[in-house]
Amino acid sequence: MRSGRRRTPVVVVMSVFLIGLAAGVALAQSGVVVRVRTVLATDSGSEFDSRLEQQRRQLVGLFRYSSFRLVSEESRQCNFDSPQSFEIPGGRYLQVKPLGNREDRLRLKVVLLEGANRPPLDTLFSVPNHGNIWLAGPRHPEGTLLISIGAEVEPR
Repeated sequence: MRSGRRRTPVVVVMSVFLIGLAAGVALAQSGVVVRVRTVLATDSGSEFDSRLEQQRRQLVGLFRYSSFRLVSEESRQCNFDSPQSFEIPGGRYLQVKPLGNREDRLRLKVVLLEGANRPPLDTLFSVPNHGNIWLAGPRHPEGTLLISIGAEVEPR
């Protein structure tokens, strides 16, 4: 004899679980704060911009210049798969598109745009969450531009 209770099929329960799991992942990866800094590096003088003090070890260890000056800095909230453009001195733009977050690393599509020419940089980077990467950028009349791209997942 059957009771009046209905059994819920396993497929329905699994579907509800997977939808909830996907929604949780989407909420956990709501967006990314992208931070772009541009530094003018030269071999003339020994100036070290005090606003770069936290990056001193990186800059001195990676690049053989004697002077570092912060030229621009911008932070912006970005959604995954949505490119954002950051102005770089000299009429250039750095387009950054967060692609995903896995194992505490962010995957970024980065394109450096200079006028109508073919982009001199069009690549993918993997950046530690709350970390950054440095690029030896384009020449500048006063020296070389160094570009830092940092990213961190926004907590919900």
